[in-house]
Amino acid sequence: MKAIEIETLTKRYGQARGVEDLSFDVEEGEIFGYLGPNGSGKTTTIRCMMGLLRPTSGQCCILGERIVHGKATQHRRIGYLPGDFRTWPGLTPRKLLRLLARLGQWRGRPGLASRRHLADGRDQGQDALATDRRQEELAERLDLSLDRKMRTLSKGNRQKVGIVYAFQHQPDVLILDEPTIGLDPLIRQNVLDLIRETTQTGATVLLSSHDLSEVAAVCGRAAVLREGRLVELAPISKIVQQGQRRIKVWFLEGSQVPELPADVLPGVRVIQQNSNTLHVAYQGTVDALLKWLAQFPIDRVTTPETSLEDAFIHYYRKEGNHES
Repeated sequence: MKAIEIETLTKRYGQARGVEDLSFDVEEGEIFGYLGPNGSGKTTTIRCMMGLLRPTSGQCCILGERIVHGKATQHRRIGYLPGDFRTWPGLTPRKLLRLLARLGQWRGRPGLASRRHLADGRDQGQDALATDRRQEELAERLDLSLDRKMRTLSKGNRQKVGIVYAFQHQPDVLILDEPTIGLDPLIRQNVLDLIRETTQTGATVLLSSHDLSEVAAVCGRAAVLREGRLVELAPISKIVQQGQRRIKVWFLEGSQVPELPADVLPGVRVIQQNSNTLHVAYQGTVDALLKWLAQFPIDRVTTPETSLEDAFIHYYRKEGNHES
């Protein structure tokens, strides 16, 4: 069974376009990337999937059930992190998470955790204790204090609370909208590890992001949106290869920065060049560029993260050429 199915989904806001004729599906146990710059339609899609928006046409199905606008369809089996996670500022994370857990979002659900509970005879009181322990475990892993008021927390720590909220009930499907925004690199890596571990138990993850490097680290496939339309649905390796990647080179002090030979390195362009550094972008393999650089005295090399916007240049040009 497909965990997520989107069929010819269209959402318009009057004359304005949200998304147009989207179709894709996500397999059970898959980490699926949902990519696009801000305003491309990612959040609109997710809100339709959660029943928060009524589609103009088309439909979304999660775990075999069609999503109905205004009805909490399958919400007990879904872990959801919105891109603008907001909560009551006067509560501590501990009280907030307990309140959300006890609102009935996950009790009695026929998902992974519930099947385990039925098997070992656990009741609701035991479930609550297990959720409290899960919250503590996740908070420790994310270096999050559960006992400070939400209003005193930084943006990154508020984001951590949202992550705990999404994962605390061991959902069958996780829908994560920009989950690592505002997090430092170490915690960001912990979140990506948590996503991988979750799918090892059979859960499914839809990871929406504008950060191609983040999606490339954990996803096998991804959908790429441009102005509300699907422009690519492919293995993430193909999407990354289509984008421009970057290398920044520092040459030894006193040596001259060489001029880039366009005839030898077609497709490589200079982003920035000064007295001792050369920053270039390239497509495809890096082999020819590295062989050329090896002729010169180099101090160090870095590979800055590939932004989604860089990768999108390929799709924008391809579609623009097609339209002309």
